[in-house]
Amino acid sequence: MGILEQFGNWKFYLMGTYPAGELGGLLLNILMAILSLSFGFLMACVLGLGRISRRRYVHFPCTAYIETVRATPLIMIIFWFYFFFPNVLGKPVSLFWSAIISLSAYAAAYQAEIVRAGILAVPKGQIEAAMASGIPRRQAILIIVLPQAFKMMIPAFMSFYISLFKDTSITYIIGMIELTQAGVIISQRQPDKMLSAYLFMAIGYFIVCYSISLLARALEKRLNMLDYEKIRDKSLFFTT
Repeated sequence: MGILEQFGNWKFYLMGTYPAGELGGLLLNILMAILSLSFGFLMACVLGLGRISRRRYVHFPCTAYIETVRATPLIMIIFWFYFFFPNVLGKPVSLFWSAIISLSAYAAAYQAEIVRAGILAVPKGQIEAAMASGIPRRQAILIIVLPQAFKMMIPAFMSFYISLFKDTSITYIIGMIELTQAGVIISQRQPDKMLSAYLFMAIGYFIVCYSISLLARALEKRLNMLDYEKIRDKSLFFTT
């Protein structure tokens, strides 16, 4: 019965106090994940290309950024931007944009590795053939390599979006009233319903993550990407 009673708070779980107040709840998690993934992708393209650059003054800074961020817990990155970024600008930064900037910086490092791996997955002979035809290396990468690489990156990007969506829950630590914080607030108002409140939160995360997984599968089929389930030969894994 406890979980059924939580449906009475569905609006707060879904959108917080919006439209009377600021957007919150599950929709805030989704919005933060989309914006962070988008902004991070733009940075990731630069960082990914920079990491495979032959120019050391480009390669080393990009590599240093990627490795530093990947070696740092997300909660520390959020704290850095929340506490120190306003000091750099000399003016306060809203909670929302503190969260978006920190998540974007985090997403950029991980997406940069996806971009790098996608580019390196394209056969080297294609860029060599393009350069032999008189096409400059930079132009060959842009018009020949990247279109093929981006197609191969899609499954990894979809998987990372699921991870990033779940990571948005950490922003509750700086006061963002997203789904996790919404559940905490409700559980504090109704201590006897704490278990059902956390279960309701879990259901919300599951619905979104599973929906993204289904979308990823449909997208892969639409793009005629390799379906390993259909071609798997069990004889490769088991012997009689």
